Amino acid sequence: MIVILTVFAVLVLYDLPRLIRRKESIKVIAIYVSLMAASLIVSLLLAANKRPASPAQWIKWILKMIGVVK
Repeated sequence: MIVILTVFAVLVLYDLPRLIRRKESIKVIAIYVSLMAASLIVSLLLAANKRPASPAQWIKWILKMIGVVK
């Protein structure tokens, strides 16, 4: 996990100043941060030998929570 965190830290430290220097819009930076966060979460789950839930499981959970499916 240390390796994964180190790689993501290097990527963020390399890319984020370039995005700020180019004066990219806040939307671009927000999308970059959200994609990097999602990638980091999935990578950490895979490193811990836990499979992330599939989108079908998320949809089923949401429908159960709303009460559409029992």
